[in-house]
Amino acid sequence: MSNNIKIFELKGTLPGKTIVLLAGVHGNEICGVKAFDNLIPSLEIESGRVLFIYANLKAIEENKRFVEKNLNRCFLTEQPKDIKDSLEGRTAREIIPLLNESDVVLDIHASNTQDSIPFVICDEKDLDIASILPTEIATYNWGPFEPGSTDDYVNFLGKPGICIECGFAKDPSTINKAEEAILTFLRFFGAIKGEKPAPRKQKRYKIVSLYKNKDVPFSRTKPFSDFELLKERTLIGIDGIKEVYAEKGQIILFVRDRTGLNEECFLTAIEVDEQDLIKYKNTKEVIKS
Repeated sequence: MSNNIKIFELKGTLPGKTIVLLAGVHGNEICGVKAFDNLIPSLEIESGRVLFIYANLKAIEENKRFVEKNLNRCFLTEQPKDIKDSLEGRTAREIIPLLNESDVVLDIHASNTQDSIPFVICDEKDLDIASILPTEIATYNWGPFEPGSTDDYVNFLGKPGICIECGFAKDPSTINKAEEAILTFLRFFGAIKGEKPAPRKQKRYKIVSLYKNKDVPFSRTKPFSDFELLKERTLIGIDGIKEVYAEKGQIILFVRDRTGLNEECFLTAIEVDEQDLIKYKNTKEVIKS
């Protein structure tokens, strides 16, 4: 066991991919931690190797999102000094060599929004992988707005970095969702026996903005549901004394009250249909050729 992480490695007898699974990156999102505890003792790996990483032991022990810094903003090729000197900055540097070794990564999370629904975070190129996971929603384009996450780092390396949000963190069913996601992921990449999972039809959302507060406090005007579609221009919150709006047709996520400056208050997204993605992909291929 290293300083602030715990690793279990399971190997198969056949060659295969190196798969990294992460849980506890946010210490109060325990569904992945419980899923690891349940699965590791009896899981038989057929091919490749699977690394199960309990990612932030101190935060897990204290049941906190983080101790000093948000670990899921610390996976940076160059950490600024305030991150570098923090517990989570050091923890990220412990984990990064393992991400470098990986072929594919799945990071397991949950939400603090009570009516949150499960969804996947991925890179646009990996939407097909996202479609095998047990959610009805896949999202992409988070990197420009929330750099330093595990999936953003792995995507930067050119490999699939996937995050699954399993629902409301205090709902026990999130443990079942995490277990299902892990087993589905391992079957898809051939690490365990079982039929390769088929893709499912998912709604796809592209993140288009992140609002960070310029004053304190930032107070939301009401509780918003994650993925709530705005039917009109809507007042989302008050930043100090400034009114902050989002536009009709946008989809709202993670609206939070904030008391510190320059904190993440909410994101907006737009729904993108499959035909739009195909057109965009074809356009990029034409430009490339």
